[in-house]
Amino acid sequence: MYDLVTFDIFDTLVHRKLRAPVDVFEAVRVATLQSNIALLNHDLLASFSHHRMQAEKDARDIFAAASRGEGEINLDEIYHRFEVLTGCSSEVRELLRAKELELEKTFLFASKKGLQVFEELRNKTKKLAFVSDMYLSSSWLRKMLEEKGFANLCDVPIFVSGELRKSKHSGELYAEVRTRLNIAQDANWLHVGDNSWSDVKQAQKHSIKTRWADWAIVDNQRLVCARSRSDYTVNSIIEFFATPQARQFLPENGYERVGYRIFGPLIFGFMLWLCAKVLETKVEQVAFVARDGWLPHRLFEILKKDVGLDHVATSYVHFSRRVGHQVGIREWDIEKTWAPFTGKVARPIEHSLETVGYDVRTIPHLLDQFGLAASSPVLHEKISAGRDMLSTTFELGLKAASDRRRKFRPYFDRHFSPGIKTALVDIGWNGNIQRYLLGALDQKYSKEDFVGLYLGLHSSATTNRDLGFSMQGWLSHYGNQPHIQEYLQSGGVELLEFALTADHGTTLGYEISDTGEIVPKLEDILPEERDYREKAMSVQQGVIKFVEDNRYLLKIYNPAVISSPAWAAPFQRLVTDPQQDELDLLAGLSHSDTAGVTSARIVLAARQPDNIRKSKRRMRLARDEAFWKVAFDRLNK
Repeated sequence: MYDLVTFDIFDTLVHRKLRAPVDVFEAVRVATLQSNIALLNHDLLASFSHHRMQAEKDARDIFAAASRGEGEINLDEIYHRFEVLTGCSSEVRELLRAKELELEKTFLFASKKGLQVFEELRNKTKKLAFVSDMYLSSSWLRKMLEEKGFANLCDVPIFVSGELRKSKHSGELYAEVRTRLNIAQDANWLHVGDNSWSDVKQAQKHSIKTRWADWAIVDNQRLVCARSRSDYTVNSIIEFFATPQARQFLPENGYERVGYRIFGPLIFGFMLWLCAKVLETKVEQVAFVARDGWLPHRLFEILKKDVGLDHVATSYVHFSRRVGHQVGIREWDIEKTWAPFTGKVARPIEHSLETVGYDVRTIPHLLDQFGLAASSPVLHEKISAGRDMLSTTFELGLKAASDRRRKFRPYFDRHFSPGIKTALVDIGWNGNIQRYLLGALDQKYSKEDFVGLYLGLHSSATTNRDLGFSMQGWLSHYGNQPHIQEYLQSGGVELLEFALTADHGTTLGYEISDTGEIVPKLEDILPEERDYREKAMSVQQGVIKFVEDNRYLLKIYNPAVISSPAWAAPFQRLVTDPQQDELDLLAGLSHSDTAGVTSARIVLAARQPDNIRKSKRRMRLARDEAFWKVAFDRLNK
């Protein structure tokens, strides 16, 4: 039994969900910029982080010189000095001070390990106390600790350097605790803390046993880097999850952990942007397009009340590129229509023709005319013949699409209403889904009532934009960031489509049910897709947990303020510099070879057999076939 056990508080019992404690100041600055008072104090707020740190340093120096003491101060003294430094009004000073206290508490969380050690030792001691080198008050600290799960602290003394003007760093605070609690010099006193000097060496100098709280690593230095200042807080939150103290949030399952650490920030950032755009554009309905809209739909339902969008109706529309070719084409575009015939693997002509709405059973004479045969792959030398056939028989495709539109119109009328401002949400890239989906609607709908909100748009999406379709991309907006488009097209797209896949097969078309209702006809879950889908669902569990763990940010910030593409940093690192454990989990995933054909699948990247690796030409061809280029290079070093 100990006579006394004392605990440090910060980075021992509680941690901040930020890279470093000093990053709270930038979080305060960004939050305060949302207030009306910011309009008249823009320059002052622009320099807040710098002046807040300078005010603390000055206040310590001034007090130390005046008292010939240690320079231990409190928050009021820091903000008094801040007011002197900046010339701000007392109203602004108090607003900033209150916001700092609010965000300190918001970002803090109980350490799982710290709480475990605390509960273990409080039952093994006669007396218990907290000892902290801190400028916050003991009353604030007590309330915070109780709110974070450290119960029954009303009789537990808290010794704070800012109140007693003595610190653990010098060792004087330990002497003060000994005197105030009447602890004998030879008493069995244990102190638990994370700082190797203040909590270990100085405590030992005062005849105190120590336990080093090594479950956190904190470097309390403000980062100076080339990244946009507006991204600082987002970067700080992301980098926190790489620290040991963040491990308690991470799932155990490998795919769930990748979902949390890598895809979670990316998709959370997209959802913040989506919420901001829905607010900005004042849409009345959001339609999430299958299959890539599956997870965003679930997440939007989780978040929409947090951002004041609970009045916005949502729907999940079963649609696909395959269906788009079958019902959405009103004007024949050989370049768009030819897409299902492309890919890395040659396939039977009927597979591609069915994707664009042709029934090969009714056109054997056309196949013969152009030298094509059913059940035979369209080999390279036959590609031009296939294009010629489509170019000269397009009226068949247009008529088939028109017939299907009339037949299945009630399905779309269940999801859309004329004159209602509607957002279409999908993964994006080229904008073809929006073009085809609006093409499936009849003339009572206007494309001006629809806006596409996408995770990203490639530069090739300009062709659809120029046709008058309103589209916006978050991560990439018409390829405006070439380096982003480059990594997306080097494996990023396929990894994202894996993470966003739905828990159902692709939409092959529509059919009339036994009750007379028009319902989507879904592809059966094929054996080659089952493993892929199960892993994707695990990744999505990690993504959902990340969103749930970080939705508290919407209590602080308008979604537009923190919807920066900086959330994509972990994903960009995955695509361009994967770690070995990530390669083990993800490189062997398969992906559909081309639009509308999920049964023909190729792995993202694979180590090649020795006979191929010995040939530069064959290795070059194999790399061209691989979706994830960097992974291919790593696996074939």
